[in-house]
Amino acid sequence: MTEKSRDLLKSFGKLLHNRGFLMVVGHQAGMGGHGGPNGGRGQMQLAQLLYQTPDGLTNAEIAEILDIRPSSVSATITRLVDAELAERIPSATDKRVVIVRLTDRGREFFDQRDSHVDEMADKLFGGLTPEEQAQLEDLLTKLSHQVDDLQWDDFRRPGHGWPHRGMDRPHF
Repeated sequence: MTEKSRDLLKSFGKLLHNRGFLMVVGHQAGMGGHGGPNGGRGQMQLAQLLYQTPDGLTNAEIAEILDIRPSSVSATITRLVDAELAERIPSATDKRVVIVRLTDRGREFFDQRDSHVDEMADKLFGGLTPEEQAQLEDLLTKLSHQVDDLQWDDFRRPGHGWPHRGMDRPHF
């Protein structure tokens, strides 16, 4: 590892050790974090999908798009309905079909959430020029693709389960 690569790894590590940063960024849409009303990851994923589809979706469409079991869709919808974030509406064209969409309260929740995310992003990246922001985005995208291609087992010493919990840690 070159000294510059080691310095970059240290800088990146410092950022990842900032709990506030990780909590805020990790809870953004698409990050796989928990959050939102009642903390359910599945609920947030479904609510986000409904936010992006204002006319609503059927249970079958939701199951297909999110690639989850219909029984899981029904249970998740029920939790959103109980939280008054979503509603079930009978289809005007097919009495057997129910359309699920966000309520006004659900849309307000996501409007406020989007506003909060915009504010947070402006504060986080506001110290960078637009050119620096574009460059950072390009570099992070490139790094993300490179990380996807890495074989993480190559970085572990043979015979050690590190960095997994409950396994032997390397001795330095």
